[in-house]
Amino acid sequence: MSSQDTDREAQRHLAMALLGAAAGFAMWVLVDVLPDTLDNARLLLWIASATIGFFVVLFALLGGLRWQLALAGAAVLSLTDAALLYWSSGRFVELGTALEDSALPYAWAMVLFIGAPFATALLKGRPTEYALLFETAWTIVVRYVAAWIFVGIFWGLLFLSDELLEIVGLTIIGDLIDEEPVPYLLTGTALGLALSVAQDLKAYVSPYLPLRLLRLLLPMVLVVVSVFILALPARGLSGLFGSFSAAAIMMSVAIAAITLITSALDRSDGDGVQSRWMHHAVRLLGLLLTILAGLAIWAISLRVLQYGWTPHRCAAALVAGLVLIYALLYGAAILRGSGWRQWIRQANVGMALLTLGLAALWMTPLLNVQKLSVDDQMARYLSGQVTAEDFPAWEFTHDYGIAGHQAVAALKALDAEEHAVLHARLDRATTENRWEFRQNQRNESVREIAEALPPAMKVWPEGRDLPVDYFTNAGRHWLEEWSETCVADSVRPCVLVFGPFGRQGAEIAYLFVPEAESGATTYRAVGDQSPPQYFQKENRFSQDALLSEEAYAMVVTGGYRIGPASRKSLWLGEIEVTSDN
Repeated sequence: MSSQDTDREAQRHLAMALLGAAAGFAMWVLVDVLPDTLDNARLLLWIASATIGFFVVLFALLGGLRWQLALAGAAVLSLTDAALLYWSSGRFVELGTALEDSALPYAWAMVLFIGAPFATALLKGRPTEYALLFETAWTIVVRYVAAWIFVGIFWGLLFLSDELLEIVGLTIIGDLIDEEPVPYLLTGTALGLALSVAQDLKAYVSPYLPLRLLRLLLPMVLVVVSVFILALPARGLSGLFGSFSAAAIMMSVAIAAITLITSALDRSDGDGVQSRWMHHAVRLLGLLLTILAGLAIWAISLRVLQYGWTPHRCAAALVAGLVLIYALLYGAAILRGSGWRQWIRQANVGMALLTLGLAALWMTPLLNVQKLSVDDQMARYLSGQVTAEDFPAWEFTHDYGIAGHQAVAALKALDAEEHAVLHARLDRATTENRWEFRQNQRNESVREIAEALPPAMKVWPEGRDLPVDYFTNAGRHWLEEWSETCVADSVRPCVLVFGPFGRQGAEIAYLFVPEAESGATTYRAVGDQSPPQYFQKENRFSQDALLSEEAYAMVVTGGYRIGPASRKSLWLGEIEVTSDN
């Protein structure tokens, strides 16, 4: 390398380091300065999103474009994306809700992430060339990962150096780091320098290694997906459909499979997998994608039919829909036969553009999922599909933005007597935080279950009064379990037997809950007050506290007797020592 080349390289590194320092300084202003001086939260959001987006995209574009083009591309993409985020934040009363409880930040990030490779390709005059898009996207990821690893190592060595100098009484580094905005400047400078070096060494810092490693995972994922699909008929679908978590897992695996297929095919047939068995593995996984995506769509659909639309379900449905389109395009390309790998690559370009467009639309009124969710939940309540107890009152008040606030006002205008329960829950939602609201709702639910149990009990001795709150402290898990048995089954009732079973003849009770096939499980009330402190299984006579069917029948008919214990106690003066085992 000539001295001129060395000088140009040093100049590039210096320029990138200075750009990184500028980015660090901007971050310090956004974090520590503007929040204390700017009262308009939405304006601060626009400035922050535009600034962060600009530097993120600029660093990405500088890997393959000249400074002028990179600056123009970064400015257009980041300012447009920030304007969309600013526009969409107007749906919310509190800006924190827009950032913490909605998918808007993810949509904003998705526009930057997908838009950067397309901006590079567009500015190079090849906007739909798959090989360029593929290499650019993966190179951006690898450069950023390598640069942030370097930043982490830099800070680790800096802290270690500080500790070393402190041994001899020097605190220069520590004092420097404590000064604002030095940490931001150092981080930005290290990041910019690392990105510059990574670009100069692109022959070494390339996607080649991670792509090859990802290919190794494809057979494993194929086996797992195949076993999952083959096991479905035997396992049954009851635990699958209607479960939001199951749908999320299936979508995540499908997205991972799409990534693995893309990495296996690479940018061209010559760069992709060559072995015949890997071709078969890629094709089979591509065909199985349709089943995974279809199951995820079905699970989400059942969840929506059961509970209605929410912003999170809207986002899940959109992602599942994109995954299904991916799967259908992959399947069609594979079944087409010849040229299937090229068809999949072109499908990836189209799907990336579709995802980019939908991410942008998510931040416009055309995809206002808060309004959609409010309208759907309101319609479900007014039509009687959902009760006041199950109505998402807290979400309407806090999570659904201006649309939710308008709906709350409309609901409070309904007849106070007819909608008293809903009005009470809406009032509580206004004054309580999420945890308090959920806890109070949970306590109400527990109390309702507990109060439904006494009327369903067979109580001995006959005529013994059973307070309505007797089971209040039993615990939600057991209450729900007992409710399913005691309230639903009048042929085999739950039996409560009171007697002088406590210490010094204190009255406590035994509860016998019948099992579905035979016998009954025995519980003992702990504490001689009413309601008892809690209940515990009585396993003195049986390890699993299970009473025989014959003994249970005797309890039901009152065919028992109360007598003295069959064991001795140790008496120390007036103190009785006995075993509870």
